[in-house]
Amino acid sequence: MAAASNSLRRRVLLKTLGSGMLAGVAGCVSKPRGNSEAGPQDWPYPHFSAKGTSYNPALVGPRSKPSESWGVEVTGFSRGRPIVHGQTVYYASDRRIRAFDVEDGTELWAFETEIDYGFRSPLTVDSDHVYIGQTGTRPGVLALSHDGEEVWHAPTESGVWAPIIKSAPDSDHLFAADTDGYIFRIRTTDGRIDWKTRVFGPIRALAGNHSAFAVGTEGGEVSMFLDEGPDQEPTGLWRTKLPGGIQALSAGRAGDVFAGAFGGGVARLEEGLHAGAVRWHQEEPSPHKSVVVGPKRVFATDGLGLHAYNERTGEDSWFAEGDFFAPPAGAGDTIFVSETSEDGGVIAFDRSGGVGVDSLRFGVRRWRYALDGGAETGPTPAHDALFVVESGDKNESARLVALRAE
Repeated sequence: MAAASNSLRRRVLLKTLGSGMLAGVAGCVSKPRGNSEAGPQDWPYPHFSAKGTSYNPALVGPRSKPSESWGVEVTGFSRGRPIVHGQTVYYASDRRIRAFDVEDGTELWAFETEIDYGFRSPLTVDSDHVYIGQTGTRPGVLALSHDGEEVWHAPTESGVWAPIIKSAPDSDHLFAADTDGYIFRIRTTDGRIDWKTRVFGPIRALAGNHSAFAVGTEGGEVSMFLDEGPDQEPTGLWRTKLPGGIQALSAGRAGDVFAGAFGGGVARLEEGLHAGAVRWHQEEPSPHKSVVVGPKRVFATDGLGLHAYNERTGEDSWFAEGDFFAPPAGAGDTIFVSETSEDGGVIAFDRSGGVGVDSLRFGVRRWRYALDGGAETGPTPAHDALFVVESGDKNESARLVALRAE
């Protein structure tokens, strides 16, 4: 009965649009809608902020179909999407960090590792330093100056894969985690380790909101902690087990945690009296690295497409098919996604989902820009541009490109 009802609704919608109302619908969805709050113009964390929401309320990035503003060749295995802090774009591969001018792509500096160790985590940048996790014979957190010089190195027990976070912009410390399950509180001034504590299994995700922070493990556990300061280990608040390995964590506005698990879907975990309880769980998606948590909706991408859910209830909101095996990004009323197939590109979707029924929708896609060989990283909206790494054809190198509206 449900299938017949959906089919009937689809036919009614098509008939309505075909009878002369398509122009009216197109006119409605072409106008910018959604959250137009002022916000930062850059993207300094792998998932925008320490909360891991991958959402900036500001209307940054191209509003209409862009063209290439500049592009530079990059080599090595990417370590996350490009990061933008101020007027600088940072890009990390397995053995190299490079900094470029936002406007024209001029290379400002490059930093390379020794042959026996490399980079594994994505970049995080604040007003003082550029941070990245290392692996190999020198595991730990590396801090560089904004001129590309090493400032300090904080050793860890094993390689650092999870994002490095400062839970508040003015904090004098950051949190990092390694693949032996250790969590570290590290001073940003000199790299001194205040404390370390341990959970079971390699840590793949880390997100925080002021003194509270959550970690997610390869084994599917999500644990919440309260930082009690530099002189004592954090207090464990709750722990929840989800199916699949945790790929993404986000600290929501109400204190709840949104978790994305590879092969295990997306779940909202409650705070307060029901701390750690699963409020809702969507089993279908297999999120890659991040989920976008914006006003009223949660978005996840995988090899099937872009999934949109109601933030409060977890109910399906809308869906767009595509090979989006890269972390998405939200800015204002737009969701940006990367197509990772060889004939892929980047797409800007209306966050509201346009008009339609189920996956049959109109006005949901604002524009698409093709990339040679598809996208290698998730997109980064910042200022008036979108930054992404283009994989390149078989005989061409990958390129970091800046796309701006024509």
